[in-house]
Amino acid sequence: MSLRVLWKWSVLGVVLLGVAWGGQAQQAAWQSVVIAEAGFRSGDLVYNSDLAVAPDGTAYVVWAALQDGAEIFLSVVPPGEALQPRDPINVSEGAGGDWPVAPAVALGGGRLCVVWEGWDDFGGDIFIRCSDDGARTWLSDPVKVAETETASGQHELGSEWDGNVDVFVDAQKTVYVTWFEEFSKLVWSKSTDGRTFSPFQVLLETFDYLRWPQWAQGPDGTLYVAYTLALNDNNADVYFFKTADGGATWEGPIQVTSNPGFSDAPEWAFLNNTIYNVNDDTEQAAPNSADIMLTVSPDGGRTWNPSVVIAKDGAFPSIATDGKNLYVGFSSIVGEEQTGFVCSTDGGRTWIRDDIPNSGPNFVFLGLRGPGIDASEVAVAVDAQGNVYVAWARGSRELGQSQIMLAKRKGC
Repeated sequence: MSLRVLWKWSVLGVVLLGVAWGGQAQQAAWQSVVIAEAGFRSGDLVYNSDLAVAPDGTAYVVWAALQDGAEIFLSVVPPGEALQPRDPINVSEGAGGDWPVAPAVALGGGRLCVVWEGWDDFGGDIFIRCSDDGARTWLSDPVKVAETETASGQHELGSEWDGNVDVFVDAQKTVYVTWFEEFSKLVWSKSTDGRTFSPFQVLLETFDYLRWPQWAQGPDGTLYVAYTLALNDNNADVYFFKTADGGATWEGPIQVTSNPGFSDAPEWAFLNNTIYNVNDDTEQAAPNSADIMLTVSPDGGRTWNPSVVIAKDGAFPSIATDGKNLYVGFSSIVGEEQTGFVCSTDGGRTWIRDDIPNSGPNFVFLGLRGPGIDASEVAVAVDAQGNVYVAWARGSRELGQSQIMLAKRKGC
Protein backbone atom coordinates (compact mmCIF):
# COMPACT_ATOMS: atom_id res chain seq x y z
CA MET A 1 0.00 0.00 0.00
CA SER A 2 1.37 3.33 -0.39
CA LEU A 3 -0.18 6.61 -1.06
CA ARG A 4 2.45 7.30 -3.55
CA VAL A 5 4.03 10.61 -2.92
CA LEU A 6 5.61 12.42 -0.04
CA TRP A 7 3.45 15.52 -0.29
CA LYS A 8 0.38 13.39 -0.01
CA TRP A 9 1.65 11.65 3.12
CA SER A 10 2.53 14.98 4.64
CA VAL A 11 -1.02 16.26 4.23
CA LEU A 12 -2.53 13.00 5.41
CA GLY A 13 -0.37 12.85 8.51
CA VAL A 14 -1.65 16.26 9.59
CA VAL A 15 -5.26 15.39 8.81
CA LEU A 16 -5.50 11.91 10.26
CA LEU A 17 -3.27 11.93 13.30
CA GLY A 18 -5.31 14.56 15.07
CA VAL A 19 -8.66 12.77 14.60
CA ALA A 20 -10.34 10.59 17.23
CA TRP A 21 -12.11 7.34 16.33
CA GLY A 22 -15.77 7.75 15.43
CA GLY A 23 -18.53 6.72 17.79
CA GLN A 24 -20.76 4.99 15.25
CA ALA A 25 -22.40 1.84 16.60
CA GLN A 26 -21.20 -1.43 15.10
CA GLN A 27 -23.46 -2.91 12.43
CA ALA A 28 -24.69 -6.45 12.96
CA ALA A 29 -23.00 -7.72 9.81
CA TRP A 30 -19.51 -7.02 11.17
CA GLN A 31 -17.78 -8.22 14.31
CA SER A 32 -14.32 -6.96 15.20
CA VAL A 33 -11.63 -7.43 17.82
CA VAL A 34 -8.47 -5.62 18.92
CA ILE A 35 -5.46 -7.80 18.11
CA ALA A 36 -2.79 -5.51 19.60
CA GLU A 37 -2.51 -1.96 20.90
CA ALA A 38 0.05 0.53 22.11
CA GLY A 39 0.10 4.06 23.45
CA PHE A 40 2.32 6.73 22.00
CA ARG A 41 4.54 6.82 25.08
CA SER A 42 8.16 7.22 23.96
CA GLY A 43 7.21 6.36 20.39
CA ASP A 44 5.27 3.14 21.12
CA LEU A 45 3.37 2.01 18.05
CA VAL A 46 1.73 -1.02 16.41
CA TYR A 47 1.39 -0.77 12.63
CA ASN A 48 1.92 -2.42 9.20
CA SER A 49 -0.52 -5.34 9.59
CA ASP A 50 -1.08 -8.20 7.14
CA LEU A 51 -3.41 -11.21 7.10
CA ALA A 52 -3.71 -14.82 5.90
CA VAL A 53 -6.65 -17.14 6.55
CA ALA A 54 -6.69 -20.94 6.37
CA PRO A 55 -9.61 -22.76 4.71
CA ASP A 56 -10.98 -23.75 8.14
CA GLY A 57 -11.15 -20.08 9.20
CA THR A 58 -7.99 -19.86 11.29
CA ALA A 59 -6.74 -16.28 10.85
CA TYR A 60 -3.09 -15.26 11.07
CA VAL A 61 -2.46 -11.54 11.65
CA VAL A 62 1.06 -10.09 11.59
CA TRP A 63 2.22 -6.60 12.48
CA ALA A 64 5.26 -4.54 13.45
CA ALA A 65 5.59 -3.14 16.98
CA LEU A 66 7.72 -0.42 18.51
CA GLN A 67 7.27 -1.19 22.20
CA ASP A 68 10.35 -1.47 24.42
CA GLY A 69 12.26 -2.46 21.31
CA ALA A 70 11.09 -3.36 17.83
CA GLU A 71 9.76 -6.77 16.73
CA ILE A 72 7.44 -8.53 14.29
CA PHE A 73 4.50 -10.27 15.97
CA LEU A 74 1.91 -12.86 14.88
CA SER A 75 -1.51 -13.48 16.40
CA VAL A 76 -3.44 -16.70 15.69
CA VAL A 77 -7.24 -16.39 15.79
CA PRO A 78 -8.88 -19.85 15.88
CA PRO A 79 -12.00 -20.55 13.80
CA GLY A 80 -15.40 -20.06 15.39
CA GLU A 81 -18.27 -17.67 15.66
CA ALA A 82 -16.39 -15.27 17.95
CA LEU A 83 -13.01 -13.71 17.20
CA GLN A 84 -10.77 -14.79 20.08
CA PRO A 85 -7.08 -14.12 19.36
CA ARG A 86 -4.41 -16.10 21.17
CA ASP A 87 -1.43 -14.44 22.82
CA PRO A 88 0.91 -12.82 20.28
CA ILE A 89 3.99 -14.72 19.10
CA ASN A 90 7.29 -12.89 18.65
CA VAL A 91 8.35 -13.98 15.15
CA SER A 92 11.45 -11.84 14.61
CA GLU A 93 13.07 -12.39 18.04
CA GLY A 94 15.55 -9.60 17.43
CA ALA A 95 16.27 -10.39 13.77
CA GLY A 96 15.95 -7.25 11.73
CA GLY A 97 18.13 -4.69 13.40
CA ASP A 98 16.69 -1.57 14.98
CA TRP A 99 13.53 -1.32 12.86
CA PRO A 100 11.92 -4.55 11.64
CA VAL A 101 9.06 -3.32 9.45
CA ALA A 102 6.63 -4.18 6.64
CA PRO A 103 5.70 -7.77 7.52
CA ALA A 104 3.80 -9.90 5.01
CA VAL A 105 2.28 -13.34 5.67
CA ALA A 106 1.28 -16.17 3.33
CA LEU A 107 -0.17 -19.66 3.74
CA GLY A 108 -0.06 -22.53 1.27
CA GLY A 109 -0.08 -26.32 1.51
CA GLY A 110 -0.19 -25.99 5.28
CA ARG A 111 3.01 -23.90 5.38
CA LEU A 112 2.84 -20.46 6.99
CA CYS A 113 5.57 -17.91 6.26
CA VAL A 114 6.18 -14.40 7.59
CA VAL A 115 8.61 -12.08 5.79
CA TRP A 116 9.77 -8.62 6.82
CA GLU A 117 12.32 -5.89 6.20
CA GLY A 118 15.01 -5.40 8.83
CA TRP A 119 16.63 -1.98 9.13
CA ASP A 120 19.62 -0.72 11.07
CA ASP A 121 22.17 2.04 10.62
CA PHE A 122 23.81 0.12 7.76
CA GLY A 123 20.73 -0.40 5.56
CA GLY A 124 18.08 -3.07 5.14
CA ASP A 125 17.82 -6.82 4.66
CA ILE A 126 14.99 -9.31 4.10
CA PHE A 127 14.13 -11.87 6.78
CA ILE A 128 11.67 -14.79 6.79
CA ARG A 129 10.41 -17.48 9.15
CA CYS A 130 8.18 -20.43 8.28
CA SER A 131 6.08 -22.99 10.16
CA ASP A 132 4.38 -26.20 9.08
CA ASP A 133 2.14 -26.49 12.15
CA GLY A 134 0.31 -23.20 12.37
CA ALA A 135 3.08 -21.32 14.23
CA ARG A 136 3.21 -23.75 17.14
CA THR A 137 6.83 -24.41 16.13
CA TRP A 138 9.13 -22.87 13.50
CA LEU A 139 11.23 -24.62 10.86
CA SER A 140 14.22 -22.46 11.79
CA ASP A 141 15.33 -19.27 13.43
CA PRO A 142 14.68 -16.17 11.29
CA VAL A 143 16.47 -16.57 7.95
CA LYS A 144 18.15 -13.70 6.11
CA VAL A 145 17.07 -14.27 2.51
CA ALA A 146 19.81 -12.16 0.93
CA GLU A 147 23.12 -11.06 2.40
CA THR A 148 24.03 -7.79 0.68
CA GLU A 149 25.83 -4.59 1.55
CA THR A 150 23.13 -2.42 -0.04
CA ALA A 151 19.55 -1.62 0.93
CA SER A 152 17.13 -4.52 0.50
CA GLY A 153 13.40 -3.92 0.48
CA GLN A 154 13.16 -0.14 0.61
CA HIS A 155 12.24 2.10 -2.32
CA GLU A 156 13.18 5.73 -2.84
CA LEU A 157 9.96 7.45 -3.91
CA GLY A 158 8.12 8.66 -0.80
CA SER A 159 10.25 6.44 1.47
CA GLU A 160 7.35 4.39 2.87
CA TRP A 161 8.27 1.35 4.90
CA ASP A 162 5.38 -0.91 4.04
CA GLY A 163 4.58 -2.71 0.81
CA ASN A 164 8.15 -3.30 -0.32
CA VAL A 165 8.38 -7.07 0.21
CA ASP A 166 5.88 -9.88 -0.39
CA VAL A 167 5.73 -13.66 0.11
CA PHE A 168 3.74 -16.46 -1.52
CA VAL A 169 3.50 -20.17 -0.66
CA ASP A 170 2.06 -22.58 -3.21
CA ALA A 171 0.19 -25.85 -2.64
CA GLN A 172 3.49 -27.79 -2.73
CA LYS A 173 4.90 -25.58 0.08
CA THR A 174 7.36 -23.82 -2.21
CA VAL A 175 8.04 -20.35 -0.81
CA TYR A 176 8.53 -17.34 -3.10
CA VAL A 177 9.78 -13.93 -1.89
CA THR A 178 10.02 -10.70 -3.90
CA TRP A 179 11.47 -7.34 -2.95
CA PHE A 180 13.61 -4.45 -4.23
CA GLU A 181 17.39 -4.52 -4.18
CA GLU A 182 19.58 -1.40 -4.35
CA PHE A 183 16.37 0.64 -4.82
CA SER A 184 16.41 -0.09 -8.56
CA LYS A 185 16.02 -3.87 -9.00
CA LEU A 186 12.92 -6.04 -8.73
CA VAL A 187 14.21 -9.38 -7.47
CA TRP A 188 12.90 -12.73 -6.21
CA SER A 189 14.04 -15.88 -4.44
CA LYS A 190 12.48 -19.27 -3.64
CA SER A 191 12.76 -22.14 -1.17
CA THR A 192 11.36 -25.67 -1.09
CA ASP A 193 12.09 -26.33 2.57
CA GLY A 194 11.26 -22.93 4.10
CA ARG A 195 14.79 -22.65 5.51
CA THR A 196 17.25 -22.25 2.64
CA PHE A 197 16.68 -19.82 -0.22
CA SER A 198 18.09 -19.58 -3.72
CA PRO A 199 20.32 -16.63 -4.65
CA PHE A 200 18.00 -13.83 -5.67
CA GLN A 201 17.39 -13.28 -9.37
CA VAL A 202 16.73 -9.91 -10.99
CA LEU A 203 13.48 -9.54 -12.94
CA LEU A 204 13.89 -5.86 -13.74
CA GLU A 205 16.50 -3.14 -13.32
CA THR A 206 15.51 0.44 -14.06
CA PHE A 207 16.42 4.07 -13.51
CA ASP A 208 12.77 4.76 -12.61
CA TYR A 209 11.06 4.11 -9.27
CA LEU A 210 9.87 0.63 -8.26
CA ARG A 211 7.18 0.12 -5.60
CA TRP A 212 4.84 -2.46 -4.02
CA PRO A 213 5.61 -5.92 -5.47
CA GLN A 214 2.77 -8.44 -5.02
CA TRP A 215 2.57 -12.18 -5.76
CA ALA A 216 -0.53 -13.78 -7.25
CA GLN A 217 -1.28 -17.23 -8.66
CA GLY A 218 -3.83 -18.06 -11.33
CA PRO A 219 -6.04 -21.16 -11.36
CA ASP A 220 -3.70 -22.83 -13.89
CA GLY A 221 -0.72 -22.40 -11.56
CA THR A 222 0.83 -19.45 -13.41
CA LEU A 223 2.65 -17.22 -10.94
CA TYR A 224 2.52 -13.44 -11.32
CA VAL A 225 4.49 -10.57 -9.76
CA ALA A 226 2.66 -7.24 -10.06
CA TYR A 227 4.37 -3.98 -9.12
CA THR A 228 4.31 -0.21 -9.58
CA LEU A 229 6.70 1.51 -11.97
CA ALA A 230 6.82 5.27 -11.35
CA LEU A 231 8.41 7.67 -13.82
CA ASN A 232 8.14 10.52 -11.30
CA ASP A 233 6.03 11.74 -8.38
CA ASN A 234 2.97 12.20 -10.59
CA ASN A 235 3.10 9.40 -13.14
CA ALA A 236 3.03 5.68 -12.38
CA ASP A 237 1.32 2.52 -13.65
CA VAL A 238 1.00 -1.14 -12.75
CA TYR A 239 3.03 -3.81 -14.54
CA PHE A 240 3.67 -7.51 -14.07
CA PHE A 241 5.88 -10.49 -14.87
CA LYS A 242 4.60 -14.06 -15.03
CA THR A 243 6.07 -17.57 -14.98
CA ALA A 244 4.45 -20.93 -15.74
CA ASP A 245 7.43 -23.02 -14.63
CA GLY A 246 8.20 -21.91 -11.08
CA GLY A 247 10.55 -19.13 -12.13
CA ALA A 248 12.71 -21.00 -14.66
CA THR A 249 11.49 -18.60 -17.34
CA TRP A 250 9.57 -15.32 -17.11
CA GLU A 251 7.42 -13.25 -19.47
CA GLY A 252 7.28 -9.49 -19.04
CA PRO A 253 7.19 -6.71 -18.18
CA ILE A 254 3.55 -6.30 -19.24
CA GLN A 255 1.58 -3.11 -18.57
CA VAL A 256 -1.78 -3.29 -16.75
CA THR A 257 -2.92 0.31 -16.22
CA SER A 258 -2.54 3.34 -18.47
CA ASN A 259 -4.21 6.04 -16.40
CA PRO A 260 -3.09 9.70 -16.49
CA GLY A 261 -2.42 9.79 -12.74
CA PHE A 262 -0.35 7.80 -10.26
CA SER A 263 -1.59 4.18 -10.21
CA ASP A 264 -0.08 2.31 -7.28
CA ALA A 265 -0.27 -0.54 -4.74
CA PRO A 266 -1.67 -3.37 -6.91
CA GLU A 267 -3.29 -6.56 -5.62
CA TRP A 268 -4.87 -9.35 -7.67
CA ALA A 269 -7.69 -11.89 -7.48
CA PHE A 270 -8.83 -14.53 -9.98
CA LEU A 271 -12.25 -15.84 -11.02
CA ASN A 272 -11.54 -18.60 -13.54
CA ASN A 273 -9.31 -17.00 -16.21
CA THR A 274 -10.36 -13.43 -15.37
CA ILE A 275 -7.84 -11.32 -13.44
CA TYR A 276 -9.03 -8.51 -11.19
CA ASN A 277 -6.37 -5.89 -10.44
CA VAL A 278 -7.13 -3.28 -7.78
CA ASN A 279 -4.92 -0.29 -7.08
CA ASP A 280 -5.28 3.26 -5.90
CA ASP A 281 -4.93 6.18 -8.26
CA THR A 282 -4.58 9.92 -7.87
CA GLU A 283 -4.50 12.71 -10.40
CA GLN A 284 -4.41 15.78 -8.13
CA ALA A 285 -2.26 17.08 -5.27
CA ALA A 286 -4.95 16.68 -2.59
CA PRO A 287 -5.42 13.94 0.00
CA ASN A 288 -8.96 13.11 -1.05
CA SER A 289 -8.11 12.72 -4.73
CA ALA A 290 -7.04 9.06 -4.49
CA ASP A 291 -9.65 6.46 -5.45
CA ILE A 292 -9.80 2.67 -5.67
CA MET A 293 -9.53 1.52 -9.27
CA LEU A 294 -10.38 -1.84 -10.86
CA THR A 295 -8.69 -3.07 -14.05
CA VAL A 296 -9.90 -6.41 -15.46
CA SER A 297 -8.28 -8.86 -17.85
CA PRO A 298 -10.73 -11.42 -19.29
CA ASP A 299 -7.99 -13.55 -20.84
CA GLY A 300 -5.38 -14.25 -18.18
CA GLY A 301 -3.46 -11.00 -18.58
CA ARG A 302 -3.08 -10.79 -22.37
CA THR A 303 -5.41 -7.79 -22.65
CA TRP A 304 -6.78 -5.35 -20.05
CA ASN A 305 -10.00 -3.35 -20.01
CA PRO A 306 -9.89 0.37 -19.11
CA SER A 307 -9.69 1.08 -15.37
CA VAL A 308 -12.86 2.07 -13.51
CA VAL A 309 -13.41 3.61 -10.06
CA ILE A 310 -15.09 1.23 -7.59
CA ALA A 311 -14.69 3.35 -4.42
CA LYS A 312 -13.92 6.99 -3.72
CA ASP A 313 -11.36 8.48 -1.32
CA GLY A 314 -9.32 5.38 -0.60
CA ALA A 315 -5.82 3.93 -0.77
CA PHE A 316 -3.89 0.67 -0.21
CA PRO A 317 -6.56 -1.75 -1.49
CA SER A 318 -6.62 -5.48 -0.86
CA ILE A 319 -8.76 -7.95 -2.83
CA ALA A 320 -9.91 -11.52 -2.20
CA THR A 321 -12.49 -13.93 -3.63
CA ASP A 322 -14.34 -17.00 -2.37
CA GLY A 323 -14.75 -18.22 -5.95
CA LYS A 324 -18.07 -16.43 -6.34
CA ASN A 325 -17.91 -12.95 -4.77
CA LEU A 326 -15.17 -10.31 -4.85
CA TYR A 327 -14.16 -8.42 -1.69
CA VAL A 328 -12.04 -5.24 -1.55
CA GLY A 329 -10.90 -3.48 1.62
CA PHE A 330 -8.99 -0.21 1.67
CA SER A 331 -7.78 2.64 3.85
CA SER A 332 -9.99 5.71 4.00
CA ILE A 333 -7.88 8.81 3.52
CA VAL A 334 -9.95 11.77 4.63
CA GLY A 335 -11.48 12.86 7.95
CA GLU A 336 -13.01 10.34 10.36
CA GLU A 337 -14.07 7.85 7.70
CA GLN A 338 -14.09 4.16 8.51
CA THR A 339 -12.00 1.41 6.95
CA GLY A 340 -13.48 1.02 3.48
CA PHE A 341 -15.09 -2.17 2.17
CA VAL A 342 -16.87 -2.99 -1.08
CA CYS A 343 -17.99 -6.32 -2.52
CA SER A 344 -19.39 -7.60 -5.80
CA THR A 345 -21.66 -10.56 -6.55
CA ASP A 346 -21.60 -10.14 -10.35
CA GLY A 347 -17.95 -10.40 -11.31
CA GLY A 348 -17.11 -6.78 -10.61
CA ARG A 349 -19.81 -5.12 -12.73
CA THR A 350 -21.48 -3.55 -9.68
CA TRP A 351 -20.22 -3.00 -6.13
CA ILE A 352 -21.91 -2.78 -2.71
CA ARG A 353 -20.23 -0.52 -0.13
CA ASP A 354 -20.36 -1.41 3.58
CA ASP A 355 -17.50 0.25 5.48
CA ILE A 356 -16.51 -1.33 8.81
CA PRO A 357 -18.15 0.60 11.67
CA ASN A 358 -15.99 2.23 14.35
CA SER A 359 -12.87 1.31 12.39
CA GLY A 360 -11.22 4.65 11.68
CA PRO A 361 -9.20 6.56 11.26
CA ASN A 362 -6.50 4.75 9.37
CA PHE A 363 -3.37 6.61 10.26
CA VAL A 364 -0.05 7.78 8.89
CA PHE A 365 3.11 8.47 10.86
CA LEU A 366 5.75 10.79 9.52
CA GLY A 367 9.32 10.44 10.70
CA LEU A 368 8.52 8.75 14.00
CA ARG A 369 11.80 6.83 13.82
CA GLY A 370 13.73 4.87 11.27
CA PRO A 371 14.42 5.40 7.59
CA GLY A 372 11.01 6.34 6.24
CA ILE A 373 7.27 6.78 6.50
CA ASP A 374 4.79 4.37 8.09
CA ALA A 375 1.26 3.85 6.88
CA SER A 376 -1.73 1.73 7.73
CA GLU A 377 -2.51 -0.98 5.19
CA VAL A 378 -5.72 -2.99 4.89
CA ALA A 379 -5.60 -6.76 4.20
CA VAL A 380 -8.54 -8.94 3.10
CA ALA A 381 -8.86 -12.76 3.07
CA VAL A 382 -11.63 -15.37 2.91
CA ASP A 383 -12.12 -18.90 4.26
CA ALA A 384 -13.82 -21.97 2.75
CA GLN A 385 -17.09 -21.19 4.53
CA GLY A 386 -17.52 -17.83 2.79
CA ASN A 387 -16.45 -15.65 5.71
CA VAL A 388 -14.47 -12.54 4.81
CA TYR A 389 -11.81 -11.12 7.16
CA VAL A 390 -10.26 -7.65 7.20
CA ALA A 391 -7.14 -6.57 9.15
CA TRP A 392 -5.95 -2.98 9.50
CA ALA A 393 -4.24 -0.48 11.80
CA ARG A 394 -5.99 2.51 13.33
CA GLY A 395 -4.90 5.29 15.66
CA SER A 396 -4.74 8.97 16.53
CA ARG A 397 -2.50 11.24 18.51
CA GLU A 398 -5.55 12.72 20.21
CA LEU A 399 -6.46 9.37 21.73
CA GLY A 400 -2.79 8.55 22.26
CA GLN A 401 -3.18 5.01 20.99
CA SER A 402 -2.61 2.72 18.01
CA GLN A 403 -4.33 -0.61 17.42
CA ILE A 404 -4.22 -3.63 15.11
CA MET A 405 -7.79 -4.67 14.31
CA LEU A 406 -9.46 -7.75 12.80
CA ALA A 407 -13.05 -7.82 11.54
CA LYS A 408 -15.18 -10.63 10.12
CA ARG A 409 -18.50 -10.98 8.32
CA LYS A 410 -20.37 -13.55 6.24
CA GLY A 411 -20.30 -13.06 2.50
CA CYS A 412 -21.23 -9.99 0.49
